[in-house]
Amino acid sequence: MTFVDTHAHLGDPQFDADRNSVFDRATAAGVTRIVEIADHPDEWARAVAIARARPSGVRCALGLHPYYANLYDDSFLPKLRAALDAAPEAAAIGEIGLDYAKAAAAHDVQRRAFASIAAAGRDRSIPLVIHCRDAYPDLVPMLKDLFPGKPSGGRFWGVIHCFTGAPEDAEACAAMGFALGADGPVTYKKNDALREGFRRAGISSVVLESDSPYLPPQSSRGKRNEPAAVLEIATKLSEVYGLPLDEVARRTSANASALYHWP
Repeated sequence: MTFVDTHAHLGDPQFDADRNSVFDRATAAGVTRIVEIADHPDEWARAVAIARARPSGVRCALGLHPYYANLYDDSFLPKLRAALDAAPEAAAIGEIGLDYAKAAAAHDVQRRAFASIAAAGRDRSIPLVIHCRDAYPDLVPMLKDLFPGKPSGGRFWGVIHCFTGAPEDAEACAAMGFALGADGPVTYKKNDALREGFRRAGISSVVLESDSPYLPPQSSRGKRNEPAAVLEIATKLSEVYGLPLDEVARRTSANASALYHWP
């Protein structure tokens, strides 16, 4: 039984002292594949290096978090395209998106940056890793405009990272052809509405994410998170869907493969 952690930030300085041990613990927990996320241009080279050092088990995504949307200008897309062209390890663009809770950038600045980068990813046929916090009323219509039909071949346009929207948002995003990232919050005791959203979307649209070092699951809240934690997330999903854990592992791993075009 193996798992895929489709979203981690292992380049974070919190892992500088024991990064190799973190990978070892992930492997021991059955996490055989990890996608490293670089959401600022200054982090891109490090993410590529992490993936390049572990070619069988790590890919990466290069993007611009909405926290940094003010950095978006006419030079950004050429720089992103060049970085992607130079790195076959880069399996996605992200994370990108909208954050109306903490980002300092004005909402219109975030929307402009997101729309441009998302369209570039669509035109390049590369999946998107989308961050959304307190912005689903804007995100969902934007996605409908940008992605008018579901992708072919059982693939996904991208993933709504750490999905925390309403059940209706879960259904809408899944119907458009986006995967939903299940992170630590799906295990939190009071998040029944979130679990209902995942139930409605169905396991055929779900991938596992640790978001390490952030968002640890219920058993380790307040501590640094690691990819090995996706086992706890998968266990909670097995309750949500009434499926054996090994079936959750198989289905979410297949979804991750389809999402990141990673056979």
